Amino acid sequence: PMPGVLFSIEVTSTFFAVRNYWRGFFAATFSAFIFRVLAVWNKDEETITALFKTRFRLDFPFDLQELPAFAVIGIASGFGGALFVYLNRKIVQFMRRQKTINRFLMKKRLLFPALVTLIISTLTFPPGFGQFMAGQLTQKDTLVTLFDNQTWAKQGLSDEFEYLGILEAWRHPRSNIFVTLVVFILMKFWMSALATTIPVPCGAFMPVFVIGAAFGRLVGESMAAWFPDGIHTDSNIYRIVPGGYAVVGAAALSGAVTHTVSTAVIVFELTGQISHILPVMIAVILANAVAQSLQPSLYDSIIRIKKLPYLPELGWGHHEKYNVRVEDIMVRDIRYVTLNCKYRDLQQVLHSTKMKNLPLVESAESMILLGSIERTQVGALLSNQLSPHRRLLTLRQKVLSEDGHRLSDSSIRFQISTETSSGTPARPALRKPLKPALKRVPSSPADSPP
Repeated sequence: PMPGVLFSIEVTSTFFAVRNYWRGFFAATFSAFIFRVLAVWNKDEETITALFKTRFRLDFPFDLQELPAFAVIGIASGFGGALFVYLNRKIVQFMRRQKTINRFLMKKRLLFPALVTLIISTLTFPPGFGQFMAGQLTQKDTLVTLFDNQTWAKQGLSDEFEYLGILEAWRHPRSNIFVTLVVFILMKFWMSALATTIPVPCGAFMPVFVIGAAFGRLVGESMAAWFPDGIHTDSNIYRIVPGGYAVVGAAALSGAVTHTVSTAVIVFELTGQISHILPVMIAVILANAVAQSLQPSLYDSIIRIKKLPYLPELGWGHHEKYNVRVEDIMVRDIRYVTLNCKYRDLQQVLHSTKMKNLPLVESAESMILLGSIERTQVGALLSNQLSPHRRLLTLRQKVLSEDGHRLSDSSIRFQISTETSSGTPARPALRKPLKPALKRVPSSPADSPP
């Protein structure tokens, strides 16, 4: 649980809220407990133990003269991690550039995952090409065999060690263990980079972890073949343990791909041993130093591909940029929209700037920011309000309102003029239309008949 929380802090955020610590530890501890208890209930394990328990010797796990080999693993893993991220990004960009293929895959979303699955399953089919890369082993069995503390071969020959159980998958009558490990690494490398591009959450940590373990195992087997009797230290002879190299390689490559150091703690919890803590830390630090100078982490690369907002690391040699403030780079002379602006003001703002979003302030005096308005919305508003059809409609309404106002004034004058007329009885008048009658009404009381 502890390295899981540390890993989540390293890969998810540059600034992590402290209040989430106890939540992360509680969730990780509870999930790890349930996961291991289920294994005991299913009788897969006798008790709660490490997931990939190793049995390296504790009295003399490695010689100090082996540290250069561990350092080589770290440096090579750094280059390998950067290459993995680069290959993954290039595959995604290639798929997006092909407009026809991209449009077809967008309609058939399940076709691309099914095609990738078919290709990988065909290449790893055990009776076929998979026999050269231990295709019949699951991911867990692969790690268990790679962390094995026995030497599989001596000077490239596979006849010294008797393969038992699942270790038989690494043995091929027409090739030695070195060829099998090289084929496994190369095939798994590009297949994992391809598989992480499918729109299915399958994870990227464990495939890279397995590849790193295989690379470390290859270096360990090579060291065991070059020094079959071990490295001499005084009068004692200690044979080289290739499984320790596999642990170092797994932590180094996974740390290089994810740009994390907590993978060192992860391998300690997975294996249940900290005998190789010094070589693991050396390899992880070197791998991170190389990978961070070449490529972003896999997760940052995915964020950049999807164009999601995030705060990237400034990198080495740019620490002075941390002192740059917003006021040093902000644009001060910008056009804005107020609450009481007119259509003419909006037109002037649109003609004077090309900003996609216009700030909305309360007034030019207070300059209190209320929000923002998209340029397209302002343009649509002006087009709607100032269109020729809208102008004709407004003029027509104005003319009708003026005519109605004149009509009401004339009727009032007509009533007043009739009430103030002489007391002689009114003559019966014929019914005439309203408009001719109103035309005869005098415009002022002075013009009325005596």
